[in-house]
Amino acid sequence: MTWTSSLFISFLCGALGLVGGGFIMNLCVDWYRVSSFEGKSGFAVVGVALLGGIAGALIGLGAARWVAAGADPGFLKGLGYGSGAVLTVALVALGLCRLGADLSPEMNGRPLELAIEVRCPRGFTIPQPDDYGAKAGVYLPGGRRLEREELHPSKARTEDGHLIVPATVPLTTSSGRKFLQVRFNAEHDLLFHLPLRSQPQAADLEWSKWIESGWDAGKPEPAQEAKFSARYRVQIVAPDSPAPDPAVVLAERFTQISPEAPLPVWLPFMFDNAPEDRVAAVVAVVERRQDELADLIRTGDTTQREQALGACEHLQQPGPAVKEALLAEARLIAEGIRESNAMTADDPQFPAALMILRSRFTRWKQAWWVVQQRLGLDGRPPVKEIHDLASVRARGTGMDEIELNARVILDALNKSAAKKTP
Repeated sequence: MTWTSSLFISFLCGALGLVGGGFIMNLCVDWYRVSSFEGKSGFAVVGVALLGGIAGALIGLGAARWVAAGADPGFLKGLGYGSGAVLTVALVALGLCRLGADLSPEMNGRPLELAIEVRCPRGFTIPQPDDYGAKAGVYLPGGRRLEREELHPSKARTEDGHLIVPATVPLTTSSGRKFLQVRFNAEHDLLFHLPLRSQPQAADLEWSKWIESGWDAGKPEPAQEAKFSARYRVQIVAPDSPAPDPAVVLAERFTQISPEAPLPVWLPFMFDNAPEDRVAAVVAVVERRQDELADLIRTGDTTQREQALGACEHLQQPGPAVKEALLAEARLIAEGIRESNAMTADDPQFPAALMILRSRFTRWKQAWWVVQQRLGLDGRPPVKEIHDLASVRARGTGMDEIELNARVILDALNKSAAKKTP
């Protein structure tokens, strides 16, 4: 086997080592809690990947030359020996890294947390927290702080003159040496030795003994009555409750509506693919309260107006108040089109005005079609007015959608009127 073949094998094994090193280090970022601050974790992955590539290239070259010096040398044989050696080293490294990883302990397959209580000296009052807040969390040697949680001063209680402040902190380390850090403010930043085994057992679910806080070795030991104490117990984190079915929640809310509730409370329950029985129940209320429905059609609240127009499509016997409200809405749409016709194309408010008019016309035309059919009216006059106004500058302005829809409705109404004419 030539040196050219050996170098090519070295290159391929180096690429394998590069990928393997990056993959292993990416896992180690989580296992060993490598900080992402200022890109540390990213640099670590890239650095180890490069080292893995160099190591893989050297292993591949060594294997290729070893095969070349032996019996029956060949490219595939050299590549197989080289890649096999690189994979073996990678698997061994992966296993060693996994054995030393700082994994979150579990019990019964569930994550754990620590319930803690901090017993303060007599006469101690909880100070005003500074910018860092009043928090507690697990602290590892070397200055590594794990996730911290807020203390709960509002849940504090008093026992024998001592204020006891609770908190719950995540337990995400299996390190055998760890501390509990409790911080009220810069002046009261406490550290407690945490004699908790790496893998908690059932006995750790009970409250521990009280543990005194440490103190600055450069200062004299505080008096016994001035010391803080803490105790802890392990808790199994309960699984999150499944989110309630929105349809069930909506159904329960519907059953709780008072018969005297205003119409805006009822209307939302008849849309969004509501069941037929619920729609029928809302329609029965709307039929009896058409004056209130007419007021909603005239309202300036867009959501309520659109819901009221949608409810009109279900009315079997529309009343005069609803008819007049729909005609008033048509006049407002027509007036809006007149105003938009007076705007210049470069007016910054022009696009928004067109969008609002299209939306209002779309909601209105569906309601008007149903109501004029049920009442046997000549529904053409308001539609024709809107059509003629929209035709003034329909092309290229976005008004063409209103003009087109109005024309389709007019054609249908004209055909219907022709059939009625003897």
